[in-house]
This record gives sequence, structure tokens and C-alpha cells, in this order.
Amino acid sequence: MTVTEKIRAECRAALRIKLWLKLIIALGVTTLPFQVSAKCTRISYAAGISYPSNNDLYVDPAYGTHDIWVSPGEGDGGGADSLPGSINVNNSLVQPDGTLLASGIAPVKNLGTQIYSSPEQVLFRCDAADAGQLFEYYTTNGPFPLTGKYEDGASFGIPGAYRTRYQGVLSRVTNLKTGRYFARNWQARPLTNLTRDSQGKILVKVKDFSDVRIELIRASNETMAASEGYGGDNRPALAGTGIGGGFGFPYGIAYTAFNGPGVGSGKTYVGADSNAVYPDFQKGTYVGAVRFYQSLYINRSATCAVTTVTPVVVFPGITVQELNQGVQRQQPFNIQFNCQTAAPANTGVSALSSGTGRGQTAMGLLIQPENYAAAQLVGLNTSGTGVSYLLSDGYLGSSTVARGVGVVVSRVNGTPLNFLGNEGMTLGGEADGWYPVLSEANTLESGNGTTTYISRLRATLKKIPGETPTAGKFNANVQVIIRVQ
Repeated sequence: MTVTEKIRAECRAALRIKLWLKLIIALGVTTLPFQVSAKCTRISYAAGISYPSNNDLYVDPAYGTHDIWVSPGEGDGGGADSLPGSINVNNSLVQPDGTLLASGIAPVKNLGTQIYSSPEQVLFRCDAADAGQLFEYYTTNGPFPLTGKYEDGASFGIPGAYRTRYQGVLSRVTNLKTGRYFARNWQARPLTNLTRDSQGKILVKVKDFSDVRIELIRASNETMAASEGYGGDNRPALAGTGIGGGFGFPYGIAYTAFNGPGVGSGKTYVGADSNAVYPDFQKGTYVGAVRFYQSLYINRSATCAVTTVTPVVVFPGITVQELNQGVQRQQPFNIQFNCQTAAPANTGVSALSSGTGRGQTAMGLLIQPENYAAAQLVGLNTSGTGVSYLLSDGYLGSSTVARGVGVVVSRVNGTPLNFLGNEGMTLGGEADGWYPVLSEANTLESGNGTTTYISRLRATLKKIPGETPTAGKFNANVQVIIRVQ
């Protein structure tokens, strides 16, 4: 081989090497487009619409439902229906710091901009590779002084309790799947045990997010709450009564959001201060908002409290034959209660008013949900939410319980009283089971601004009209409720 031929051979070898290297590099480049990035897709379209199974928006009806949903923003959300329509804020003699004013469980299904169509509604559909990267984020509404910016409860030994629109009232929200209070700094809960469809995709549903407990708690934060308004306009928390207080206030107090690959900013922000950090707000990832200011009425009235009640009412035995003949069994019972009627007991609140109107104090006999449902099924409803008879525990399901028989309560003069089925329903009067607290009550004693009263009532065991009595036992519980309407 001549020198020239040798050089050419080496060049060809070098060329082959270079071509081979280029081929490897080219092959490496061409493989990149086939690498699939894990991601989540937001599912929001009408229930009557469907997508082909190869579309990311596809929801297999065997694994979940779908519908249009709007991510809640300012002025959206729910939770009001889990609280009573009104609460009474009293002075610290009657309501020491830490007194629970109201509490309720708000299902996540009710916390959207509108109520979600089903707990099985799919909100996000994620790739299988997203497992371990899906989270529920939650926080108070940190930017505003009256929605979750100031944890006034820390000054009163009430952790997780934040200043509200109302002086003397703190709010506390609990994530029921973690047991942790919502705080101004973002917290996260991993979403696990999620449904997978026939393609292995992960379905994030309404039911996968947490229900919340909402608490309203008394605290003497009047000075704190009067120092700063919301939105920087220097309007303080409401010191008076009512809902509006002279200005609109549409904001929620807490938010729940979804965090996963390909949705929103994709950033993790656990521990970030929500006063300044709302990375994905109005980007379609917020799932729930707690909001009740638009409907909660605040009273600041003197009232009464139960001190003693006849603990057990025992009826003598009665036969089915006697019941069919109209025989009844009657027993008396008493309710003793103490009312704020003068200073110093009623300092700082409006005077006691006995009645069933706004701001007045009423009494009711609350029965348990099971007994209430049974009475409704038998047709013992009033024109409101009350019922006229108390039925036994197990009335609908137990063969050992007396049927066709119930208890009615009346005043000594014979006037019948209805039973409460829902203490949160106020202003409905006797049709709901509410009666003026001082109606037919007798004074026992007075002192230190309070007056003690006794209400004497009668319980009568009798046949229910239109029902056939059967032998069995009768056992039920009633709770005496006194509250400002």
C-alpha cells in the first residue's frame, strides 16, 4: 500500500467513525420525543358530553362522573349551611374566652363555587406516573385581617383560631383527614388510595378532598379586632348585630387547592405565607372555599341557660288494649333555668327579651336525629320543621320497640308543645318547636343580676292517631335548648 493509499484508508476509517458517532447522536435525539411527561388534566365539561377513550379528558363512566365546575375565588364557597343561622355573642361572665359558639361539619361537596354534582365527580385525571406527586393544599385566607390573617386565638390559648368579621368571635377550620387546623401558612396532604380507571389513569375526585369542621369561638379580642379593617380601608370588625354591618364582605376564610404535575404553576409551596403567596389562584386548581359571612346573623343579647332538668321520666306500664281504649299515662317534669335580667350579669349586651323573633330568647325540646326521622316518616310533622310526637329509639327497625305509641309534651294548662328537629333552624316559632323562654315560667329567686325560673311541663304516653299499637319497650332522650333567635 502506497503512502497515499494508506492515508486514504485512514481517512475512510475516520469517516466511518465520525458517521457512526453522528448516527448514535442522531438516534439519541430522535428518541427524546417518545419520552412521555407525566401530567394531570383538569376535567370540567357537561355530564352529557363524552370524549373518546384516547383523549386525556375521557372519563370512563364505570369509574366516575364528570360535570362542569368553576374553581372558587373571592366571594365563592360554602359552609354556611353547616352552621346555625345566628349566634349570640355574650359578655365574658357568661361566655368565657374559649366558649364554643357554634360548630358544624361542612362536606367538601358543598364547598365549591356551586355544590358538586357527586362525591364521585372527577376533577383531575392524572398519569400513572403522577402517583406520589398529588396533594391537597389548604390555608386560611391570609391577605385579609378578617379572614385568616391574624391568629388572635394565640393570645387566649385557642390554637388555630383567627380573627373574624365580628368582634369577640374567632373562627377555626379543621381538615378532618389530617386533624390539623387550617393556618396562614400553606399545608399539604398527600392524596392516596385514589381510583384508577381501566387505562391505569389516576382519578382525583371530589371525595378525595377533605371535609372540614368549622368552629366559631368566643374570645375577648374586641380591642384587637377594632384596630384594623379589611382591604386596608380601616373598617374594623363588626361590634354590633346583624349580617351586613353596613358594608359588603364577600370573602371566604379558608381555601383548599389541588397540586399536581401539569396543573397550575406546578410549584410546591408548603409553609409559604398565604398573606403573600397564592401561586395558583384563579388557575382552576382551587377546589373548596369556606364562606359563611353572607348569611350568619350576630346577636348580642342577654339570655338564659338551663341549670337543672328532671333527669328521667318513668311511665307506669300500659297494655295495648288500654292504649286502644284511649288510656294514657302522664308524668310531670320540670326545667329550671337562670337568666340575665340586670347588671352586672347583662353588662354589654341588650336586655333579655322572651320570644321567638330576631334577638329574642326561646326554648325548645330537641330530639335525636333517629327519632326525628321516624316521626317524619310516620307523618307527625308540623307545618314547619318540628314534629308533634316523640317516638322511641329504634322505632323503625327494632321488633322489641313499642309501635303506634308516642309521647307528647304539654304545659300544665294542657297546651301541647312541638319538638325541635333542628336547633339551627330559628325564627320559625312553635311550628319549628321554639317557644318564648319565659312563657308560663315561674320565678324562683333573683340576685347578682340574674333570675332563676322554673317551667313545669307534662309528658303523656299515648296512642298515635291512625296507628296500631304493638307491645314493646319505649326509650328516648330529649335535650332542652335555650337560645337567642
